Amino acid sequence: MLDPVVRVVDDEESVRNSRKFLLTLAGFEVVCYESGEDFLRLDDFERPGCIILDLKMNGLSGLEVQEELNRRSINLPIIFVTGHGEVNAAVLALKRGAFDFLEKPVDPKKLQEYVGRLVKFNVESNQQKQEIARLKKLYKTLSPREKQVAAEVAKGGLNKVIAVTLGLAEQTVKIHRSNIFHKLELKSNVDLALFLQKLNEEEKSADGLKSSIFIKEEAHEN
Repeated sequence: MLDPVVRVVDDEESVRNSRKFLLTLAGFEVVCYESGEDFLRLDDFERPGCIILDLKMNGLSGLEVQEELNRRSINLPIIFVTGHGEVNAAVLALKRGAFDFLEKPVDPKKLQEYVGRLVKFNVESNQQKQEIARLKKLYKTLSPREKQVAAEVAKGGLNKVIAVTLGLAEQTVKIHRSNIFHKLELKSNVDLALFLQKLNEEEKSADGLKSSIFIKEEAHEN
């Protein structure tokens, strides 16, 4: 697992510097980009973490950056920063699945709290994805018949019952059972049931959860 990083995307240098200072003090690794274009071109999206994204910037807007991230199927969670007069854009963001939005200025403690939660969520989510990928790779090593036997074994079926169900010799079922546990690196029927349950749950949630959170900053009177 790669170390997480917080991306700050904002076209104001002073804002980038202050947020980097604030988040670095809180223990996060921070990388700054002065435009959405630079971010999309230069970032290492393989690293977990989150994005602090200004809604209104020169060049690509925050919404356009989000749209491109979605097009590329990049699921880094986003903290959107909004200013005054951006209600229409915020409503559009909500329609795209945003959690919420607030206006500037950023509350330092709230920003640190949101970043902490999102980084933790993204790291754990990536770990789960890696584990599912590992399980899928192991499962693909099974032959079609072994997959049938595995499903019956996971239900707690006895060898002789599985043999009748699948039209096999009991000794053949025993051999398949042994091969299954060896290939999947498991030790018990319970382990096998949990293994298949994880795969089944992954299939049901293949569309995944959209991880976009909008921070709505308190209204600021200039």
